[in-house]
Amino acid sequence: MTDNILQSQIEKGRLTDSGRFPKVILIDTISFCDLKCSMCGHKDMTRKRGKMSMQLFRKIIDEIAETNKDTRVWMVFFGEALILKKTTLFPMIRYAKEKGLTDVVLNSNANLLDEDAAEGLIKSGLDAIYIGIDAFTEKTYAKVRVGGDYHKVVSNVRNLVRLKKEMAAEKPLVYVQFVEMEVNSIEVNNFIEFWKKEGAIAKIRPMVSWAGLVHASNLTIPKENRWPCYWAMQTMSIADDGRVVMCAVDVDARFIAGDINQESIKSVWNGKLKDIRKLHHKGEFNKLPFPCRDCKDWQSARADYHIIKECK
Repeated sequence: MTDNILQSQIEKGRLTDSGRFPKVILIDTISFCDLKCSMCGHKDMTRKRGKMSMQLFRKIIDEIAETNKDTRVWMVFFGEALILKKTTLFPMIRYAKEKGLTDVVLNSNANLLDEDAAEGLIKSGLDAIYIGIDAFTEKTYAKVRVGGDYHKVVSNVRNLVRLKKEMAAEKPLVYVQFVEMEVNSIEVNNFIEFWKKEGAIAKIRPMVSWAGLVHASNLTIPKENRWPCYWAMQTMSIADDGRVVMCAVDVDARFIAGDINQESIKSVWNGKLKDIRKLHHKGEFNKLPFPCRDCKDWQSARADYHIIKECK
């Protein structure tokens, strides 16, 4: 199993250094969340919560547009961006699309994805939305997505798919995500089949520990078998205040690589983060700084997708 995972990552080119600029940039437009999910470290986050200014957001987008318009841009790092649906979210998405970015995506729990929000996402030009549900039944959802409303989320996703058809819109592509855990693993197949019929793409992924903030029993590969981490090698995560952290699972900003308020994306990427990528490439994991040195999430930086022809 371990060899199969590693080979798959290698074949997809996910373990190589992306070069002078990250392939993926996660932007913390907001670091607040409306849920307290069991498998998430957000509820215990100690860094100050905030919202990114439009000025800082534009600086980030402008550099991406000048360097590589095909860079994937996530409109959230570790918050619920739909909290911003009445203020800056849609203008931010539109700004990125007007600058020519080709891959602007959003993560959401969809509890706030009402009719107006769905229409706003479509009209703003969002390329894809990934909706975390992680359950096929209301009972399991309540255990995992603490504070959320399962039936509201299902209705909201269905409504988004319906609106796309009514507006003859090809985007955003609608993904529904299932983080597989002990509490919900029996529901994986039902989840896949249900959402395929509803016109969404099912994304199944393993649990992460958020660099040790929560327990993930699936992280069992011995450290001597460790391989370079996709998140370290190809992605950059920018907090709402402009600080660049270790990677996509360093949600509490325990390692700071730079500050986009004062530096460029390119200079930060080719500074401390480059040193980290070199250590990954050489396999010198014991020399990595905390929390990367002790992290086990490199083995979960992957996912499987299930789609039917109607979703293409």
